[in-house]
Amino acid sequence: MSPLQEHVESLFAGYKPTRQVRELKAEILSNLEAKVADLTTEGMEYDLAVEVAKANITSVKGLVEEQASYDVAKYRTELLQTALLYFLIAWIVTIPMQLFRVAENLSLLLPLIAVVLGIIYIIVRGSATGADSKTASFDYTSGVYKRNLAWIIWGIFVMAMTMSTTAIHMGSNIWFGRPLHISGPYQFGVLAANYVWPLVTIVIPLLFNASLRLKMKHEAGENHVD
Repeated sequence: MSPLQEHVESLFAGYKPTRQVRELKAEILSNLEAKVADLTTEGMEYDLAVEVAKANITSVKGLVEEQASYDVAKYRTELLQTALLYFLIAWIVTIPMQLFRVAENLSLLLPLIAVVLGIIYIIVRGSATGADSKTASFDYTSGVYKRNLAWIIWGIFVMAMTMSTTAIHMGSNIWFGRPLHISGPYQFGVLAANYVWPLVTIVIPLLFNASLRLKMKHEAGENHVD
């Protein structure tokens, strides 16, 4: 990669590789190469000409539009399908926990959510068939921020629940320095289920991931490969 190409890549570091970004990269690289050619023709050393050309553009802020558009119908249909799959898997994971009477409300709530999502999915998919394509705009940077925030909040929640479970079931043993005693398989199952059930909520940050990924996949005017 030439010094000019490296400079152009560094200018666009952090930007999603949309069609607009690719076109701007090509245009800026072409302008820089033309600038270097002019300077070297005038007798300037090539390396110095490159540095002068690079100094002419040090930022692309304001040139790149953060807003992009996506196909609403395709996005909603696939997001609902993904959410339905996630909640069904989460429900299956919680089924064994019912043996230990842990997270019983969650085990009842998850299939209900899955049923509702299934009904909405059928309605949305049916209404999207033959309908005119509609687009909506989204901010990629904002989407990344929300996705990262969702993971941070989820991580804090899981950490808090883990500490709470540890305090409830092992607090006195830790405080008084006594060894942990598990009376049998059932007690071990109860303890394990209390540690595992908060992890089921990972479906929430995963949906934020899926939302951003699907908006990019169905971006208007773009061809994406899974």
